[in-house]
Amino acid sequence: MRNWLLLVGVLQLSAAGFGCGDGSDDGGLDGAGGDTGDSGSASSSGGPAGSGGVTTGAGSGGVTTGSGAGSGGAGATTGGGGGATTGSGATTGAGTPDTCAGAGEDACPFEGGVQIDCRLRFMYGVNYAWRDFGADFGGQSRWSQSGVSGKKGEVLADLQDMRANGVDVVRWWIYPRFYGDQIAFDGQGNPTGLGGTSTQDILAALELAEQAQVNVMFTLFSFDGFYKATHNPPSGLTAVSMGPIVADPARRARLIENVVRPIAQTVASSPHRSRMLAWDVINEPEWAMTGPSLYGGDPPFEGDSSKFDLVTHQQMEALAKESAAVLRGETGAPVSVGSAAIKWGQAWTHADVDFYQVHMYGWVNEWFPYNTPPSEYGLTDKPVVMGEFPINMAEMDVTYDKFVSDLYNIRYAGALSWSITDRNFSWSSNKTAVKAFADKHPCETRY
Repeated sequence: MRNWLLLVGVLQLSAAGFGCGDGSDDGGLDGAGGDTGDSGSASSSGGPAGSGGVTTGAGSGGVTTGSGAGSGGAGATTGGGGGATTGSGATTGAGTPDTCAGAGEDACPFEGGVQIDCRLRFMYGVNYAWRDFGADFGGQSRWSQSGVSGKKGEVLADLQDMRANGVDVVRWWIYPRFYGDQIAFDGQGNPTGLGGTSTQDILAALELAEQAQVNVMFTLFSFDGFYKATHNPPSGLTAVSMGPIVADPARRARLIENVVRPIAQTVASSPHRSRMLAWDVINEPEWAMTGPSLYGGDPPFEGDSSKFDLVTHQQMEALAKESAAVLRGETGAPVSVGSAAIKWGQAWTHADVDFYQVHMYGWVNEWFPYNTPPSEYGLTDKPVVMGEFPINMAEMDVTYDKFVSDLYNIRYAGALSWSITDRNFSWSSNKTAVKAFADKHPCETRY
């Protein structure tokens, strides 16, 4: 069994190049979900403008980042630098290129992949991304929807089906929107802690992942959380917008301490914590942003102010950086941000992430072809995982096997298709293609 509390987050990259992007995840309120909603259509008009922001980056190689080794309990550290002891007894350190020296030979290293527990792999899998939108973690008592801990049989069957069809990594959303039971708030709308069955559900998810022999990438938040409280309010529920919370440093600090940290500590307390492979702070934050990019080459952010409480790049970057510090400090696991498209390729290069993640759908591919190495878009210093792309490939004019094989051959760091539960993409009709690729690469696609 892997133990990322002993050694996690060491990431290597090649000069080959990675990346791409996607549409948006609107439409989730009814459980249908999918990346085909309002923000996707709004963003398509930005494609041509974004194409002007492409930059060429010089390749790099052999860079290693991430946590050093540490031991639990006593908090002793090895490797580079002093480790910070977390509440769970785990420690992380600065990390050095020789952190894995003496760990034994990696039987099938994938050059350019994400290295975790001294295994360099092509991060391969699928998006769950939820069984019940907004209810998997915390439940929705008003709708009589239980969290994971109350529907273990159904969730385990899903995870076992994924594993049987070649899935190793499952991207799974925790709080896509703030409503219902998941988070407790005070009278001023400030988060005060995890609500409902959140803690039990996180622990249950890791237990079931262990039983199914899959690994998890938890996605904490989504741009959906920035919908105005009055926009398409869920039936019978009171929604709280993330926008004013993220925009205010003091309120954002409460979100980090009262929500992000307890989630990370819950994961760290699980006997199956090694199944939590990596973190994704937020899904497609660009749809909830406005104004200029902080970094050259990217076009401005043009979120829809009629639907979202928009924040600036600086404010969203602060959410990412502050969350990353806590997530990595409590668990040692590597952190990413689920960027909507490579048109904003520089957006998270200063956000203290351990690997980049970008999404790809038809509108992105029109302007930023999936088979163009992301080094040509300036992403050269860290691995890049394709965190979403349509599993049925209908909008891409390419087969699943060719798409993923192309990513593999030009050394993307991984591929996670969308989605198990989205009716628009049909897992049941396309899962054999997922399995076929895994069968061709049985070692490099398995942590």
